[in-house]
Amino acid sequence: MARSAPKAPPRAFSYRSGTRIDGTVVACDAQGGGDLIFLSSASAVAGQAGHVRASRAQVLATPETLALLGPAGQRLRARALTIGYGRPFSLGALRVELLPTGVLPGAAALFCEAGERRVLYAGCARLGPPAHGASAGEVRAADAVCIDASYGHPRFRFLPRHEAEARVQAFVDGARAAGRAAVVLCAPLGPAQELAAALGGQGWQLRGHRSIVEGAAAYRRAGVPVPAVARFAGKLAPGEVLLWPASERDAGSLRRLPDASLAWVSGSAADPDAVAELRVDAAIPYAAAPDFEGLLTYVAATGAREVAVKNGYAEDLAAVLRARGLDAYVIGPPRQIDLFAAAE
Repeated sequence: MARSAPKAPPRAFSYRSGTRIDGTVVACDAQGGGDLIFLSSASAVAGQAGHVRASRAQVLATPETLALLGPAGQRLRARALTIGYGRPFSLGALRVELLPTGVLPGAAALFCEAGERRVLYAGCARLGPPAHGASAGEVRAADAVCIDASYGHPRFRFLPRHEAEARVQAFVDGARAAGRAAVVLCAPLGPAQELAAALGGQGWQLRGHRSIVEGAAAYRRAGVPVPAVARFAGKLAPGEVLLWPASERDAGSLRRLPDASLAWVSGSAADPDAVAELRVDAAIPYAAAPDFEGLLTYVAATGAREVAVKNGYAEDLAAVLRARGLDAYVIGPPRQIDLFAAAE
């Protein structure tokens, strides 16, 4: 009688209100579902920090991540386990360690060892030069890794940071030379502070949307120097640049700014359709998050044969990884059934 093939070990990751590391009490970037909720970065959980606060689980995060979360992070401190990078500790039979991911101050990956199995929840992580105020990304050899695929399509190829900053500077110089207001659209937490540091270093005075002013204050709470960003009050002086969230592109206060020239700095600026929809004068494809090649590089550096992929272009990235012989699969909330699909 032929012997049956040995059963493959269960996968390391699943999704229940966030990413779970199976066989452990750990839930990652989750609203609940575990005895210990790991927060990988302020940007990963900024919109759900209130839900995390409402659960009873203990929270694991770096001090910088809690600082960037502002009042929500302050409320979490009473039940937070705040650990710095490279300080392994035991959680029952589990040995865990936080590693820098290079994308934000305090942003971290969670490395877990249970017996001989090594699991890495990377979230949004990159190698190479880090973002402003962040520590350079690190990896550990792992059997399984979970990574964020927000830019997991081959179209996403980003400029190096120094080149992106040079293009922003050239855009601002050109707009001001033409007598036009210079507006740079960017995400309020992370990219805005990088651009503030670059433009402030060139002598420009900065104004911003309320969310960007608050982001600069959060960076300073986290111990990261950022030039002052004043609240935008409807006018720009000749030596001022306006930092503004792309999500507020059509805000009335921005539309009333005469003769404005707009640049968009984002990973999504590598997508021509997104650029056309946003209606900008310049598109600069840059993000602290990894682009498509950066994702492949990070996964390869871990040596993992099992790769869980979440968010963004997860299906596209998983297909590429499967073609390379890896066990790549998508995790996330279950898709809602379209009740009207059959009628179309």
